[in-house]
Amino acid sequence: MNRTDAYIGTFTNDSKDSARIKDLRKFVKYMNKMLKQEGLNHQYYIKLQGRLGKNNPNAWKYKAGENSVYGGNYCGHWQCIRLEDAAHADAYIYKRNPY
Repeated sequence: MNRTDAYIGTFTNDSKDSARIKDLRKFVKYMNKMLKQEGLNHQYYIKLQGRLGKNNPNAWKYKAGENSVYGGNYCGHWQCIRLEDAAHADAYIYKRNPY
């Protein structure tokens, strides 16, 4: 599978992975602080993209049809999964737009 260079990994909703995400956020915060001190205009952030996984009881919310909750959203049926509904999440580090 082809992935972007921004991809870090896939995390579940357990406490171990939550601690890892928290550590990643601390790292990016520290990195941004160091970049700013060096006078560089580069800033980064972590994006979590929810994934449904197999047999997710919330999948019905994202399917096309009149009974779906989010099926007609701007992002598409399976593209914008809320973290509350996700079985796991993919993490990415993106460069923040300075504008």
